[in-house]
Amino acid sequence: MGSKRKRSVQEMPAAAPAAKKIQKSSPNTTSKRAPSPTPLDTSPFLDNPKGADLKREVQLYDLLSSEDSTQRLNAAGAVVSGLLSGDGVEESTLQRHLERRLFRGLASGRKGARLGFSVVLTELLGELFGQTNLAEKKYAGLTFDKVLEILVAKTKPDGDLSGQEEKDHALGLLFGLQCFVRSKTLFASHDRWDPVFQKLLALSDKKPWIREECGWIMVEALGWMQQKQAEATLEKLYEAGLASSPEGVGIWITAKTRFPEIKFPKKPWGKNGNPLDHLKELAKALKESSSNDDAEKGQQAKQTGNWNPRLHFVWNIVLAQYAEATKSKTESDFGNFWKVAVDGS
Repeated sequence: MGSKRKRSVQEMPAAAPAAKKIQKSSPNTTSKRAPSPTPLDTSPFLDNPKGADLKREVQLYDLLSSEDSTQRLNAAGAVVSGLLSGDGVEESTLQRHLERRLFRGLASGRKGARLGFSVVLTELLGELFGQTNLAEKKYAGLTFDKVLEILVAKTKPDGDLSGQEEKDHALGLLFGLQCFVRSKTLFASHDRWDPVFQKLLALSDKKPWIREECGWIMVEALGWMQQKQAEATLEKLYEAGLASSPEGVGIWITAKTRFPEIKFPKKPWGKNGNPLDHLKELAKALKESSSNDDAEKGQQAKQTGNWNPRLHFVWNIVLAQYAEATKSKTESDFGNFWKVAVDGS
């Protein structure tokens, strides 16, 4: 296992993709080669570190929170190696790092903590519950339900917290759930995706401002689902009143693209499940309209009600459909879409 720990870890976008800022470089600036990161101690962590061992642990997690991506990734590799290289640490040591460092750190607003800690957690969850299945072979006490329970407990806001602190905890839960999805371990077992999915639904309902990010994680999850799992997920999204939301549109189109033979709920996008065939309803969804078919059951999704200068991720998905139709020289109704959804005519 030691050799496996040597592979490099990579960061991925944390939530819904956003437009990148373009930085202008000075014409007098000469390109300098970035210095190689300082080698870090990757020896196994101790259960009760003191002195130099405790100092090393603190320093690694401090680097894991760095705003410098190179430092974060270097520290992430060292932390993963310190926990799992060789025969791996004792279960009590791994649980301590999950509870007191990693999941707890997701609720921190400090520097790049959520990004760095997410890299480590995604790797650990993949090793615990993926093909290596360390949870069954070595860490019997760290079951899937137990680890998910730790995430929820460590990102639950308790006491008299400020608005920013509550937001940090909500984001911590969001990032933690995304780590479970990106570990690619949820869909080999039928009982793993549903509790994560239900927590995403609850989070999006409780904190409307985070609904787009929850929807993006569901879009990501479709990439690892089987068709039956996707069908059940869509049905639950409809029952929750999210089918006619911008997130629902993105999820429906993604599911249709990935599973051409998938069976969709009859409402709100018809038997073929294509929102592009229902321009009037699609325009309402894209504009966060409160009018949708789910209102008949009183299950209408709450709207965010906040103007955002950044386009919702669903626009990329919708426009990609029209671009693909043009590329493949099939009939495209982009002109009508633009008139209805953008011009409002």
